[in-house]
Amino acid sequence: MLAHNPKTSDDDARNRAVELLALVGVPNPEQRVDQYPHEFSGGMRQRGMIAMAIANSPSVLIADEPTTALDVTIQAQIVEVMKTAQRETNAATILITHDLGLIAELADRVVVMYAGRVVELSDVFTIFNSPRHPYTIGLMNSLARVDIDKEALLPIPGQPPSMISPPPGCAFHPRCLHSHGRAICREVIPPLREFGEGDHVSACHFAEELVEAQVVGIGAEQPA
Repeated sequence: MLAHNPKTSDDDARNRAVELLALVGVPNPEQRVDQYPHEFSGGMRQRGMIAMAIANSPSVLIADEPTTALDVTIQAQIVEVMKTAQRETNAATILITHDLGLIAELADRVVVMYAGRVVELSDVFTIFNSPRHPYTIGLMNSLARVDIDKEALLPIPGQPPSMISPPPGCAFHPRCLHSHGRAICREVIPPLREFGEGDHVSACHFAEELVEAQVVGIGAEQPA
């Protein structure tokens, strides 16, 4: 369970492994520590990976799709484990995910990327409640809402671009419902520009025209 450390004895390493497994919620850690990965469920393996990640008290944790392929109940448990791990290590966490609910639950600041470029950046409340890029709004609108009746979701049209031969100009323009075929979208890569009094930035030529969107199906609370 521990990264190799020549200054750690076998007994100390085992005790630390048991301690870490208990910290991330693995039952019977004294017995589990001797088991193989195939003897763990998917959720338990995720917990084990988190325990390994925090073993040496890192200053930065990178979580890449930490809840993928887990059912909803296990996802919620892993979220709590990640919160515990962050409190234990006091580490900054970089969360890489397509799960907007997970972002709303865990993130303080959000970077939205499309085709390898940053298209929007701000605090989590602003991103969810006042998005200023068509891709961000498309992500929000593709989720089911719980507060209104909708016959169908509004998916983002088209397919993600090829990174071998990306579209000219704004990479999102072939799928953008706001471009309206305008030449600047097809020809010029939009720079990141600031909005408002905070540090909200967006890479859209026509971000000022976008109507403020509300969170769809999930929410991010206004910070106190």
